[in-house]
Amino acid sequence: MKVIKSSPPETVEIYYLLNLLFSIHLGFIGATYVLFFYNFGISKLITNVLSSLFMVSVFVMEIPTGAYADAFGYRKTLILAGLFLSIAMLLFSIGNNILIFGIAQILWGVSFAFESGALDAWMVNNSCLTGPDLDKIFIKAGKINNISMIISGLLGGYLANINIALPWKLSLISASIYVILVALYVNKPVRSVEPEKNINKLDFKNGIYKILSVIVTSKNYILKIPLLKYIIEFNMILSFCFSPVFVYWSPYLKSLSNEGFWLLGWIWVFIKISNLAGNLIIEYIPKSGNYRLNILFVATVCVSIVLSIASLSKKFITALIMFLLFETLLGIIQPLQKGYINEFITDAERATLLSLDSMLSRAANFLSLIIMGLIGDLTSMQTTWLISAGILIVNLIIIKKLNHYQKDVVEDSVSQT
Repeated sequence: MKVIKSSPPETVEIYYLLNLLFSIHLGFIGATYVLFFYNFGISKLITNVLSSLFMVSVFVMEIPTGAYADAFGYRKTLILAGLFLSIAMLLFSIGNNILIFGIAQILWGVSFAFESGALDAWMVNNSCLTGPDLDKIFIKAGKINNISMIISGLLGGYLANINIALPWKLSLISASIYVILVALYVNKPVRSVEPEKNINKLDFKNGIYKILSVIVTSKNYILKIPLLKYIIEFNMILSFCFSPVFVYWSPYLKSLSNEGFWLLGWIWVFIKISNLAGNLIIEYIPKSGNYRLNILFVATVCVSIVLSIASLSKKFITALIMFLLFETLLGIIQPLQKGYINEFITDAERATLLSLDSMLSRAANFLSLIIMGLIGDLTSMQTTWLISAGILIVNLIIIKKLNHYQKDVVEDSVSQT
């Protein structure tokens, strides 16, 4: 099959479409994900165990798949991501027992590991965009995804009323389309290192060696640039602190409202609208000087305040407003996270380092599930939110360090030119 080469503008448009197609299944199944397993008589405990298989598989495969992308190309990596996602969605749609669902969860996680960082890296390497222009791409991608999540979430809920497996079948279709479009439109990065002439003739042993060499090079790259270490630490703390909010928002708000599951469905819609509002806000905030760190500092302070108020509130409306404000701030923070780390990564190690960042953030998320889960059982759900609000203060210190190291990086770049 002949690969269609894309110019930078086309690259960005393809990025939007592929990003949408890969993530839209989360909207289809989001509102009924847990209920799907309950429908087969699976207990809450086993459901949580099944869900953990996804996280474990992503964690284990994150670095190898990122290195695979840097070694063998983004096109092959993204095709594998789509194929694993398609197989996982197929197994979910036809499965009816724990074994099949367990295999599906693992393959689902592997698909995310292959996609993680690879699509972003391909876009950044091909688009030649930096600074505010790069942020705009991530912001717009977030807006597109949030709008699609609203529509796909409502559609998924309607289809689940007809047949609980229909949202998964629709996800299979979107994943299959993703694979086809990747095969057609994802070309080699125009700014990457010179590809090896015999890359397709590498045997298994040499292939593994090349992947390991990319990992080692990336590790040394981080050790050489302390700025990257602090960026990754910042992202890990966010992941740790945000985890209990994502886990406990539905039972906490449901307990305060004393209403049925229908209310949670509408809250899901308002969550996505809030994310979209955050994307719109960041798009129109003036961007000059060290704008990313300045905005992240203010946003982190606001998140800490919002979580503190939500955890102490006993009124449904107050807690709901605070939670939606949290989601709005999330829509501001996430595009800046992506844009900031991409500014300080070389093209050759981009996919691996983004995968490392994602892997460590997921590890922090997993650790938070255990620690905050135990605290939640011993005390209350809202206590975990209050603790998270306090831990976020550490990120304010890290931002100050990032500001210091960023000045050094800029000064080094200027001196070299």
